[in-house]
This record gives sequence, C-alpha cells and structure tokens, in this order.
Amino acid sequence: MNTNSNIPLKVPFIEKDEAKSLGARWNPDGKHWYIPIGIDAAPFEKWLDGALPAMQQPAMTQQPISQTQNKPLVKANHLPTDADMDDINALLRDAYEVPND
Repeated sequence: MNTNSNIPLKVPFIEKDEAKSLGARWNPDGKHWYIPIGIDAAPFEKWLDGALPAMQQPAMTQQPISQTQNKPLVKANHLPTDADMDDINALLRDAYEVPND
C-alpha cells in the first residue's frame, strides 16, 4: 500500500538508520519519523503501532449518542458557565469511562 499522506512512525533511536534506509524521513519540528507520501508502508509495519491516519484505520464502532449530547454545549454569543462546564465534564467522563463487566 503506497501512502497518500505522511504517516508518523514510532522508531526507537537505535533503529533510526534502518528506518532511514527504507525511506523514512525525520520531522525536526514534530521530532518523529514518518513515511513520506508515495512510499510503500509495508516495510514500516513494526513502527506503525496504531499510527495510521484515521482514513486508513478500520472504523471503530460508536456507542449510541445520549440525549444530553444532542444539545449544544455553547450557545452563540454566550460564554460557557459553570453549569456548561459541568455538562462538558460529564460528557467527557461518560465518553472515557471504562464499563465494569
């Protein structure tokens, strides 16, 4: 699979020469290696570690949206209040809460 966008890699320092020899490039601003556009991603599989862009990852299943998520959290020309922030915190807590099985 040739890439159609740069894909970040998690390359340990000790393996940087190997990644470079395969065509990986270093991003000095982001301080990470990446697969440039048009390069086959297969040789870099061991460094991908979930780094594929969302469009190339399998779709994740979504949980149903609750009724509270349908209301706008911030109204036009309205700064968030403590109640708004409580609603946002509750949504974040619910979204990241690990279900007890």
